[in-house]
Amino acid sequence: MNAISDPRAPRIMIAAGEASGDMYGAILARKLRERCPQVALSGMGGPALREAQVRLDVDADGLGVVGLIEVLRHYPQLRRALRTLTQRVCTDRPDLLILIDYQEFNQRLAREARRCGVPVLFFVGPQVWAWRPRRVFKLRDKVDRMALLFPFEPPLYAGAGIEAECVGHPLVDEIPPHPDRAAARAALGLAGDAPLIGLLPGSRRSEIERLMPLMAQTARRLLSLHPQWRFALPVAPTLDRAQVQTWLDEDLRTRVHLLEGRSREVMAACDALLIASGTATLEAGLIGTPMAIVYRTQWLTYQIARHLVNITHIGLPNIVAGEGIVREFIQDAATPEALAAEMERLLGDSAYADAQRQALAGLRQKLGDGGALDRLAATALAMATPALAPPVTGLNRPG
Repeated sequence: MNAISDPRAPRIMIAAGEASGDMYGAILARKLRERCPQVALSGMGGPALREAQVRLDVDADGLGVVGLIEVLRHYPQLRRALRTLTQRVCTDRPDLLILIDYQEFNQRLAREARRCGVPVLFFVGPQVWAWRPRRVFKLRDKVDRMALLFPFEPPLYAGAGIEAECVGHPLVDEIPPHPDRAAARAALGLAGDAPLIGLLPGSRRSEIERLMPLMAQTARRLLSLHPQWRFALPVAPTLDRAQVQTWLDEDLRTRVHLLEGRSREVMAACDALLIASGTATLEAGLIGTPMAIVYRTQWLTYQIARHLVNITHIGLPNIVAGEGIVREFIQDAATPEALAAEMERLLGDSAYADAQRQALAGLRQKLGDGGALDRLAATALAMATPALAPPVTGLNRPG
């Protein structure tokens, strides 16, 4: 890898509004400095970007909301953040604006940046393959380049005249294959052979409010049938442990092990997972732990979304695999009885669980060979300092 040396420091703004984007932004910041030590970085993010020495013009804590009703509730805060960043990007005129997911907000920021003549690199495309596919044409005047996660995505953007590349998914680098379950249990203080189920209700407050009652009821039902079973619940850094604990009655508090963060260790340690739909399902898939995917949202949000979605599955392992390898329990189908029955099957039917493990093992090959954020850093510097950056190669697909 060649480092860039030039007296004029390229100025790059990074905008991340959610926990995953904050984490990827921090890794990207370090990759950029490896290639160009003098790069000046600013933008919007949370604790990870702050720790990575990125100057934050907007603190993203509290901005990671999902769903129509939740966004409306936080609209004033989101509007202030957008106004602040728009003013900063149009005043400072950085050499490049990198937007990490957080679609509706970042697309508005992209439009303002382009109006000010600032190049835009968008990492993680909107899921046009899932719903409202014609949205891709609206991006044509907002971005200069798309950096995408999945190999099947670039043709969708190329058809709309948008320069796009698949850099790959960062999770391939972060999650090693074949984790040691016994070692993971020992590290969590959960050693032993008793069946262990992971409860992963998500990282947003709104997800916790919708899914924790359901998961607590499921755990109670399973314990009434299998008193020896155990549960582990990783509390995301974006959540308050006390808030999560309020959903557990006195008996469950002695049977459900709450852990600060450490979600991937929990995934590796468990025999099966009850997990909220989202990126965490792909993490669990790469780790290889059998799971059931759960999704619940506000009634109005769901009624609107169900008429817009044009894919069969919502779980990322199923979308990447191109088939239903993991059962999904959506909205009214997500009941304690149904979820408990699926957990019993995953723990009691070895052929059923092994078939899911085998299918999950194929995800890594479909996602490429890793190096996503290295590719993204190379692309970013090529855009920010085109006369100085070394040539970027191998960007059409990961690996």
